[in-house]
Amino acid sequence: MKALVTGAGGFVGRHVLAELAARGIEAVTLGRGDPAASLPGRAWRIPDLGDEAAIGTVLREAQPGLIFHLAGTAAAEPLEEAYRVNVLFAARLLAAARRLPAPPRILLAGSAAEYGPMEEAQLPVAEDAACRPVSVYGITKLAQTLHGLAAASDLPVVVARLFNVIGGAMPGHLALGAFAAQIRAMPASGGVLRTGPLARERDFVEAAPAAALLLDLLRDPRAEGRVVNICSGQPTSLADLTAALVRASGRPVEIQEAPGRAGNSDMIRHWGSAALLRSWGYRLAPPDAERVAALLLG
Repeated sequence: MKALVTGAGGFVGRHVLAELAARGIEAVTLGRGDPAASLPGRAWRIPDLGDEAAIGTVLREAQPGLIFHLAGTAAAEPLEEAYRVNVLFAARLLAAARRLPAPPRILLAGSAAEYGPMEEAQLPVAEDAACRPVSVYGITKLAQTLHGLAAASDLPVVVARLFNVIGGAMPGHLALGAFAAQIRAMPASGGVLRTGPLARERDFVEAAPAAALLLDLLRDPRAEGRVVNICSGQPTSLADLTAALVRASGRPVEIQEAPGRAGNSDMIRHWGSAALLRSWGYRLAPPDAERVAALLLG
């Protein structure tokens, strides 16, 4: 069995590569940038993510049995780029896979941002909830999901709707990754940690077990043609995780919390329903704050 991974150089992608290696599954990668020397296996480069012919050539040469489509961008501008990376790439990949003699099993990495704002009474949010995304990221990821579900009549497609994945090597555009970077840059005497509003509760899950679950789901026939929440089913406080970071640093750190913007649509509490996962025998635990803090600062 061989697995092809897009977005392999990203946060979740690196954890998926590690999980594949741990299970003895050969991994190859596909992306637009120059192949990263640090990535294992063969790396293919296609400058144009919308080039279906080029994608098809890669698939025919690689002959993967599994595809993890993890590529994506959270940037809202330029708008055309957000659609090219988050929607067009997936659509062309699905179309190219449909033409293979033996179609691979395909996992599309979605996002909890597809749901959009939810009232407290609507929580925890289940897979059949109406999606009303308000961000470009959420809108484009929902479009990717629709392409995947439309292709599921011909292909074994799973849409994994990831909630808030955290862990080591977390990128700086995500809150905890940014906080960890600030703390790492402080001298031993400490300093000031500047944050946004910390009165947020989200469905945080650790990256390594989430990656293992993605592989399990992609190989599970029950998940074919389904949207599946990748969540713990419990909210975790951002303030608690930030406090764990400060404790793990061993430095005297003063937290300066910026107030929320007036009219901010960001929800105070948002978490997913893990009922479907649990009905299949899967479970993701809420994060261990101290372990995650050590990984983030390591």
